[in-house]
Amino acid sequence: MFKDTESQLEGIKEIFQTAKTEDDWNLEGEMLYSFYFVDEDVDKLEKLGLKLEADGYDFLDIFELGDEETDESTGEYLLHIDKIETHTPETLAARNVEFQKLAIEYEIASYDGWEFGEVGDEDEDEDGDEE
Repeated sequence: MFKDTESQLEGIKEIFQTAKTEDDWNLEGEMLYSFYFVDEDVDKLEKLGLKLEADGYDFLDIFELGDEETDESTGEYLLHIDKIETHTPETLAARNVEFQKLAIEYEIASYDGWEFGEVGDEDEDEDGDEE
């Protein structure tokens, strides 16, 4: 979970280091960050998505989730938001805590994590899911 920043820092630093060394990404510049929330109630996800859109995020969509093996609906939906910005491991960990609190405030089942990629390379996002 994303209850505090300290418990996330080691994992985020490793992901950032891999992105720098293996993918040659400049993490001091702007990157495309994607954030995800999951719930069974589309209306709650939409309400949160509109709030985040008003805060400057791109509200991309709400997707119905399917079982990985059968592709049958799980009854859950995924809110996907993006923002182009610059983060350090510390600021990203703080954002995760902020989004965890928003999930609780909006009664969303879970803040499901993040991933990132170079701006313009949406198809090549680095898997940065923390939980």
